[in-house]
Amino acid sequence: MRYWCIVTSEENWKICKQNQMWGMDARYFVTLEKYLKSGDKAVVYTHGGKFRATIEFIEKYFHSVNDIGWKKGKNNFLFPYRIKFRILHESKNPLQIYYSTEEISDKANITRPNFIDNIVFIADKGKTWNQYLQVSIINITEEDYKNISSEIKIR
Repeated sequence: MRYWCIVTSEENWKICKQNQMWGMDARYFVTLEKYLKSGDKAVVYTHGGKFRATIEFIEKYFHSVNDIGWKKGKNNFLFPYRIKFRILHESKNPLQIYYSTEEISDKANITRPNFIDNIVFIADKGKTWNQYLQVSIINITEEDYKNISSEIKIR
């Protein structure tokens, strides 16, 4: 089993939930084909710093050109490589993260401690932290999955 962080907009997350399906474009085909499998688990991150849910992927991926309303920017986009999922838990109050560390007088200062400090895969805790979440899917450690999942469950 592998653990993932999937990244999308809030609008696309609503469509994913309605269809219980995650979609990716051709850039992610090799990852989908070789690494992402039924039984893998993921945390769901939506733009703006929010961890919203945990899911488990089910079934094998498939290809579909059926337009279900996803967007890339402001334009409709198919994300034709798809895999079904079930929601394990969705937070009513999503876990918000933001930068915690600033350089002041050539020294690191933790000025805004928050949950980002408990996440290993986001190594940059400064103002450019969100660079780690600029892609659709990221392989994460079991430790990160468990930490984020535990926090989502209590919200």
